[in-house]
Amino acid sequence: MPAMIMLQLAPFKLSSPTQMTSPASMQRLLRAILLFAVGAALAVGSAISPAAASMIRDTEIEAGLEGLMAHLVAAAGFPPGGVKIRIFIDPSYNAFVAGKRIIYVHSGLLEQASGAGEFLGVMAHELGHVREGHVQRLDDELQQASNNAALATLAAIAVAAGGSGDAAAGVLIGGTDTAKRGFLASRRRDEAVADEIALDLLEKTGTSAVGLRDLMARMARQRSLPESRQSLYYSTHPGARERLQALQDHVGKSDHSANQLPEAALAIYARIVAKMAAWTESPQRVIARAAEMAPDPTMETYILAIASFRRGDLGDALARMDELTATYPDDAFFHEFKGDILFAMARPAEAAASYETALQLRPGSVLIQLNLGRSLIAEGGPASLERAIQVLALARDAESQWGFLHRQYGIALGKAGRIVEADLALADEAIVINDKQRAAQLARRVLARDGVAENFRSRASDILFRYGGQAD
Repeated sequence: MPAMIMLQLAPFKLSSPTQMTSPASMQRLLRAILLFAVGAALAVGSAISPAAASMIRDTEIEAGLEGLMAHLVAAAGFPPGGVKIRIFIDPSYNAFVAGKRIIYVHSGLLEQASGAGEFLGVMAHELGHVREGHVQRLDDELQQASNNAALATLAAIAVAAGGSGDAAAGVLIGGTDTAKRGFLASRRRDEAVADEIALDLLEKTGTSAVGLRDLMARMARQRSLPESRQSLYYSTHPGARERLQALQDHVGKSDHSANQLPEAALAIYARIVAKMAAWTESPQRVIARAAEMAPDPTMETYILAIASFRRGDLGDALARMDELTATYPDDAFFHEFKGDILFAMARPAEAAASYETALQLRPGSVLIQLNLGRSLIAEGGPASLERAIQVLALARDAESQWGFLHRQYGIALGKAGRIVEADLALADEAIVINDKQRAAQLARRVLARDGVAENFRSRASDILFRYGGQAD
């Protein structure tokens, strides 16, 4: 599995009408769809296509973008690393929040933004949603909606997912239930509030708001375009024309409007954009345009290595990364990708060595810990398996809601002969992916064994108590 880990998202499955008649079940379904598809920033429309979206996990891209916005996160009152970024492969320009402290960014935003200043303006806006708790407030709003309002909202989302944002708004507002109108009005208020917070954060950190103003100006101009040509960001962040005036006023008055970002920040952003393109565009196109895409010769070598890796030319990819790791021995991301190549070449011991170097340079990186653990599992042997268990436990604790980490941890435990612990790790995976029956089955298997330590027996009993009587 390469450094850029692809996570295919399964489409939602709607229950039959007879299974969705209770208000509670309807609200749960609606909330799940809203949080997944529209998030706190969305009124109507689909932020992503649930049936086709792929989320990527990449150490360098996530760490780089989170580092770029660290000053904004601090100004918003969050601790270092307190707000995470996740990337979807989607060519449309969009960003949204759908978790307490997670901002989701489409790859298209990075590819189409005018630069790092515009990206930071969008992130300041999304931080406004995070700070105000707009996602959490969805719960209260949905509790106030009747079954009919929920059904109308589901219909609006279905229409918007087909590309008709105006029609969706019509469906949402067209009924007699005031809850539907209030829901849309609330989303528009949220956008205005997020703008206000964004401007405050940008001003406090001395960051120009020109990028955010220019984005809003483009969005406002889209009202006159055919709907098929309008940006997804326009339909999911309503009220652009009304909000533009406030942004223009701020830019005209702020002492920081002419400020430029540091060269180091611009270089990081350029590297991230080039790497994203290397992973999302066709390898042939990357090879043909490498000199144009890359901000410097080092990055050109890097993206050519990525293109070779994707084409299956692992020898060329490794040769290029050998060159880069020799020239830049303190670059964790170069060592990480070299480990990916070696792992793909079925050389797990050498891959583990590269990942260990990367982890020394970036302690606590979950994705590096994950791939180090997987390479150590493949290498085998008592010492390698114990080290795998150690690093995978750290990764699992850091991202406890990622089922794949629980599974890899369970595999390492199982190969080391620690079967009871392996079953409990797999039960944790089942809980995360909402497979209650599987979790209960694994808990029963633990309790059926003789000589199980009390702490493991207690954990299995807890799982069985919570999930043993529940159907899928």
